[in-house]
Amino acid sequence: LVMAAAASPPAGMPPGKTTNRFFDAAGRRGEIQEFKEELNNASKEKKKEALKKVIQAMTVGTDVSTLFADVVNCMQTNSLDLKKLVYLYVINYAKAQPDLAILAIHSFRKDANDPHNPLLRALAVRTMGCIRLEQMTEYLLEPLRRSCKDPDAYVRKTATICIAKLFDINPELVEDQGFIDILRDMLGDSNPMVVSNAVASLC
Repeated sequence: LVMAAAASPPAGMPPGKTTNRFFDAAGRRGEIQEFKEELNNASKEKKKEALKKVIQAMTVGTDVSTLFADVVNCMQTNSLDLKKLVYLYVINYAKAQPDLAILAIHSFRKDANDPHNPLLRALAVRTMGCIRLEQMTEYLLEPLRRSCKDPDAYVRKTATICIAKLFDINPELVEDQGFIDILRDMLGDSNPMVVSNAVASLC
């Protein structure tokens, strides 16, 4: 009788509704815990697969924001594929977790200064520009200024786009820091891709 009473739904609720809700919630908690364990696995491949699952869950509307710290920890890697997945996650949840997003700043700045991989430098600067947090802008200025003079054209092109994004967040800062003049100087860049993006950013 006790078991029957416990299984009975509240008055007015269809049979099975309470049970389904319980199992749905329990299933989500179990899935999040599973993601957490995989994200902290020593294997890069397991981390990568876990990140793909997290991004997939995020894409279909599942709230995986509680994994923010675990995902950010995955930035400590040389794998560009892993970093791309982490950066995508951070862009999506930075507004919901601004304090944790700021904790990732050191990794962003380190990647933006990577001496060997221009794709990584560009990715880091672009991601910082896409995180639309006022607190992020002060940390972006120095890497962005350096990127405008990067020896790699792809990094310079990315920097021009990032200046435009920063202007949307804080136009006064862009002008005060001389980025408008930097964009004008980039109109004379030797690479047409950089020039066209500088023109677009100034328009």
